[in-house]
Amino acid sequence: MDDLHGEAATTRETIAYCAELARPYRGLLLGAAAFLFLAVVVQDVASPLVFAAVLDRIATIKRGETLWGRFGTLIVAYAVLLLLGQVLMRMAGWLEWEGSLKTFTHGIHRSFERLLGLGYRWHIDHPAGEVASSLSAFSWALVDGIDTLEWSILRILVIVLSAVVVLGVVAWPVAVVLVALTGVFVAVVVKRSGPVTEASRDFSRAHSRAEGTASDVIRNVSTVLVGAGEHAESARVRELLDGVVRADLRARRQFTVTRVWMGGTIAAMTWGALFVGVVLALRGDIRSGVVYLVLFYASTVSQELITSFQEIRNLVRGLGRAGKLVHLVSTEPEVVDAPGAADLVVPEGALRFDHVRFSYRPDRPLLADFELEVRPGEHVGVVGPSGSGKSTVTRLVLRLMDLQGGRILIDDQDIAGCTQSSLRRAVSYVPQDPQMLHRSIAENIWYGQDGEPDLDRIRAVADAAFVDEFVKDLPEGYETIVGERGLKLSGGQRQRVAIAQAMLKNAPILILDEATSSLDSESERYVQEALWRLMAGSTALVVAHRLSTIAHLDRIIVVEGGRIVETGSHRELLLTSPVGTYRELWEHQSGGFLSA
Repeated sequence: MDDLHGEAATTRETIAYCAELARPYRGLLLGAAAFLFLAVVVQDVASPLVFAAVLDRIATIKRGETLWGRFGTLIVAYAVLLLLGQVLMRMAGWLEWEGSLKTFTHGIHRSFERLLGLGYRWHIDHPAGEVASSLSAFSWALVDGIDTLEWSILRILVIVLSAVVVLGVVAWPVAVVLVALTGVFVAVVVKRSGPVTEASRDFSRAHSRAEGTASDVIRNVSTVLVGAGEHAESARVRELLDGVVRADLRARRQFTVTRVWMGGTIAAMTWGALFVGVVLALRGDIRSGVVYLVLFYASTVSQELITSFQEIRNLVRGLGRAGKLVHLVSTEPEVVDAPGAADLVVPEGALRFDHVRFSYRPDRPLLADFELEVRPGEHVGVVGPSGSGKSTVTRLVLRLMDLQGGRILIDDQDIAGCTQSSLRRAVSYVPQDPQMLHRSIAENIWYGQDGEPDLDRIRAVADAAFVDEFVKDLPEGYETIVGERGLKLSGGQRQRVAIAQAMLKNAPILILDEATSSLDSESERYVQEALWRLMAGSTALVVAHRLSTIAHLDRIIVVEGGRIVETGSHRELLLTSPVGTYRELWEHQSGGFLSA
């Protein structure tokens, strides 16, 4: 299994993916940036200039001058700037909120689609809790990153550049000091960004692992309780959380060292700007208003640069959290539609395995030159010892995995050349342990159908699959929520719901993978009757551990060592001489099941 908590995309890959998600809404985000730029210019350039002009006029005020006559224009100008600044800020805020909200939802949806597209085997190998945790962390890191870029990084950049431009005009020696020490500050940030970034990623990995483990335990709480594993799981989570603390403290140490370097640079900048400004004032090179601008911009730039590192740290930390999900969604799917794949059309329902080869591990082939032809409307049972590849055969028909060799054809169409969605629409599948969505019984039966659930059609198939037998005793009936993975229902009840769903789908090809294994004898008799009605118009492939399930099928194949070793009807296989595998399985079964 991949080490999910140990992998993350690079910063460049993460930024590229986030930019891709934001691209449809770049008009809103760039509009917000433009309004924010104007607002900062108004508030941090124009307003200080008005203050400087006021100070200059105070220094040169003459006896008898009136308030309005001396300062009226500046008072009006300042009022206009205050109002304009607020309007521009609100416009920036509105556009940025709309753009980031749409990017946020688009990011979740796009990433969710990519995760779904990674396929059956990928999801088996990756803990669902950690995957969900990574998606959640990414979505919030994305929107926080947009906020940080616009309201912090951009605003600080504009303030610093404005200060340099203004001081370059009115007191260029001070501007030189600011530029030089800002350059030193940037060099410190660049030099220290590597250790800070790595420490942030370590924290993100530790946090995701702890959160994912806790989520996994909660999802499987019945297993933990039955196994009396509460204390062990609590200790495990406690240990992981201790790792989170250690990782965060390491990140904090890196941050503190960097902050010391930055603090020295900022102190030198503030002192240098003040010293040069005082020297210029003593020499009479600048007026009192310019002295105000020097002091204002020296303190403002110093404070904003200090703030910038905290914001950059938050941004880097967010990129570290986002990088885990970007790494996941950047994985190449194992099963993809071929270029120009056509929809599968199934007029008859013939199914053929043509020299199929498949293995989960290259050194251990599971199916070797597997060949089987199922005629339209034929019902074929598949039996064999555990590990012989019976269930794998059913998953290959659904193309949950790709073959290593050979072909699977439905009505002479290679399923590898058809779209996955059209293939799966043509196949009804009832597994040994159906997984229900955390929705109502009606919604689970209706799943895969278009439009709102039709209760009349749902009740019709539910009655045929004997779902109504237990639903009628539930207080909320078909609106009963089945719980996560359907765990509020028994195994037999889940199978009946899955059978009802397959009946409603009414696909031309039906696959039953141990579909009656969890039913008691009475329920099995009823459900088998329903399955016969379901199979009446379908080509059926039935995998069974309970041989009584398949005794009346048209044909039975015995799979052993990845090959078909016997084929025939139930009666024919029992009468083989010498005694074959099927007869041995039949004679050794217990209570209708194969013996261990």
